[in-house]
Amino acid sequence: MVTAPLSVRQGRRAEWCNTPVKSLFALAGSAAVDHYGERMRRHLVFLAGVIGLVLLSGCSSDSSTKRTVTAIVTVSSASPASGSSAGSAGASANPSPSPSPSPTKEPIVKVDPLKADCAAVISSGDVKKIFKVDIPSDRKRIVDVGNPDRGQSGRIRCLYGLKAGDKSGAVSLVLTKYTSAAAAQKQVDVTVSTETDLGAKVIKTTVKGYPATMLLRDGGLIVMVYDSWTLAVAVAPDKIDAATMEAGLPQLADAALTRVLKS
Repeated sequence: MVTAPLSVRQGRRAEWCNTPVKSLFALAGSAAVDHYGERMRRHLVFLAGVIGLVLLSGCSSDSSTKRTVTAIVTVSSASPASGSSAGSAGASANPSPSPSPSPTKEPIVKVDPLKADCAAVISSGDVKKIFKVDIPSDRKRIVDVGNPDRGQSGRIRCLYGLKAGDKSGAVSLVLTKYTSAAAAQKQVDVTVSTETDLGAKVIKTTVKGYPATMLLRDGGLIVMVYDSWTLAVAVAPDKIDAATMEAGLPQLADAALTRVLKS
């Protein structure tokens, strides 16, 4: 069975749970289609479901068995993410400068990406600096259960730029833990293959010296493997031209990875 990349085709939940899903960012438990760009065209709704490196975390090998999604926390610019210390809130208000992508591969730093504080990883200030657009400061952190059938042991999703009443944001970050680097790479490879078939522009780049791939289609997505986990950042296309998106995605991924490694 092929592991799941970035887009999910239409189908009933039972069929979806028994079929290899084709999206790193499909929302677990949803029956709706969601390739990473389609919902951007509809008021950025895509980023509510654009967050899943687990893909089938809402399904088990038995379609009658459901997994559990836990810990959804919404915060505003006035409060830190749940579980954050006062220092985390300060990091959100005054994040460290976004570094330029590092060309030289740095030594692997062993961290647990599932412990990352969304407030400290990406901020509205980063988006303003890199993409020259303003987004709201509100954010949401979602903790999901990984799908062990695909070597996943957990994931977190961070939504940024939420507006009042919205379930999506302008930017999303997904960190997914795998049992091995090979399992993580397999997921990324299938994602790139599927998005290529769907017409995405594929651009190879590096983040802190590690291979990463940009997929430009109705917005931008960058995915990469680090150690035995993956990092993915998706940005909605609102008011961002293609050249800015292409130049900015590696910068935002570099900033995010740097901060996760310090968490």
